[in-house]
Amino acid sequence: MMKTLKTTLTAIAATLSLTMAAGSALAAYPEKPIKVIVPYGAGGDSDLTTRIWADAVEDELGVPVVVINKPGGGGIVGTAFVANSRKDGYTLINAGLGNMLVSPNFSKTPYQFDSFTPVVKMTSVPLAVVVAKDSPYKTFDDFIAGAKSQKVTLGTWGASSSGAILAGIIADQAGYQPKYVHANSGSTSMVSVVGGHIDSAVSFPPIFGPHVKADRARVLVMNKELDAYKNTPTFADYGIKGSFEGWSGIFAPKGVPLEVVEKLTAATDKVMKDPKVIKKFQNMGATIDYRFGEDWVADMEVTYGVMQAAAAKK
Repeated sequence: MMKTLKTTLTAIAATLSLTMAAGSALAAYPEKPIKVIVPYGAGGDSDLTTRIWADAVEDELGVPVVVINKPGGGGIVGTAFVANSRKDGYTLINAGLGNMLVSPNFSKTPYQFDSFTPVVKMTSVPLAVVVAKDSPYKTFDDFIAGAKSQKVTLGTWGASSSGAILAGIIADQAGYQPKYVHANSGSTSMVSVVGGHIDSAVSFPPIFGPHVKADRARVLVMNKELDAYKNTPTFADYGIKGSFEGWSGIFAPKGVPLEVVEKLTAATDKVMKDPKVIKKFQNMGATIDYRFGEDWVADMEVTYGVMQAAAAKK
């Protein structure tokens, strides 16, 4: 499986590199509105990231870029919809760790990673364990102790979601087993935390950030330290190995014309250098991680392998 995946990803990387180097005249694309599917509910980090990108690139492309939420199945429903869409560049998807690299390994999906052509990666966000402001778990050590006795409830945004999978990998390494409470979105899970209905949740800065700023929640530990959450310990500080972060990128159905990829990448390259766009991403708690081509695809290959190995243990 990994040999086949590696061959596929190498081909994708080579295609993208050639696309960016191409100097030929672009086709008339786009001539009509472009739909970008967000396979999760409104208000989450994927939704917010997509809307910032869409608002910025539509000025460059000269047509409306319409964001459509199509949640279901931990991101599988919307992702499958795009995989089966026309390969003309007018239906795209905001894809990330969950629907591209986790779900195909942990669930039976009607698509695979190679059902898509990667276009650009825009941002990344570190995963964190968050509790309510008045939680008795003041540190991650407190949390681990409580979770080892199975007294802690931990929210995720779906039983088959990347949040649930990553939470499980972290728990396995730290030696605890919380009681999972799976919601239909990250936002719903965080509302349950601050409302006192569950003890904690795994979450990303765009979701938990407003609650922390409003003094309703606290971050116990996160994948990497951000300026907005200085002195917060990281998973590595607790001997937990691996990178636990979400990311957002734009993908098209496999077989989309190379001219489409070139036009979308060129537009994104321009807007991702705009200070106003950068500020919007930063304000939502996302780290700019603009990438495309061979290096990005190679990184996805490594992460796919990590997920594949984790799935084999289940």
